[in-house]
Order: sequence, then structure tokens, then C-alpha cells
Amino acid sequence: MLHLKAARRAVFPSIPWQRCQFHLQQNAQAYVTRLDQRQPVALRIRAIFNAPDQSEAKRLLDQALEQWRSEAPKLAAWAEENLPEGFTVFGFPPPHRTRLRTTN
Repeated sequence: MLHLKAARRAVFPSIPWQRCQFHLQQNAQAYVTRLDQRQPVALRIRAIFNAPDQSEAKRLLDQALEQWRSEAPKLAAWAEENLPEGFTVFGFPPPHRTRLRTTN
């Protein structure tokens, strides 16, 4: 992934980077060790991505990170680094976000 990011920056430096929110949510499951926590984590991430704007998404992420740091530290570390890469879509008008937020 790092090589892809570096290549994108070198060739298209002004193009915003939006990671697929669906795949971010799927990737997060690798960091959820308790099966009974998979659905709550997925719902929480979905709520973050469904926020009305980036500041609310960031606030919800910060809340989640606070909880995950004690319950699932690896998930918290991963989420802090990766989930904001799904926030670029908040810079676009709301009608465009649905199409731009995922590759599915």
C-alpha cells in the first residue's frame, strides 16, 4: 500500500486520496479478536462514515479510539492510521459521496 500511495503522490500530487470505506470496514475485522465484537465494531465504523460531515466523523472516530485503546489496542492503532483515509469524500457535495465512498 505504501508504494501505491507514493506512486499516486508522484504522478497525481493534487488528486485527493479516498480509500474505499467498504474495504476499510472489512479490513478492520482482522483487528477484532472477539467474535461478539465484530458487529459492534462494524456498526461503529459505519456510523463514522455515515456522519454528516468530516468534523463529526472525526469526533466519532475519536470516541471510538478512546474505547478501543483499552479494549482492542491493535484495532485502535490501525483505525487511527487508516480510517481517516476514508474521509476525503466529505470534501465533496453530499449527492456525490455515495458514488465516491466505495469501489463496490
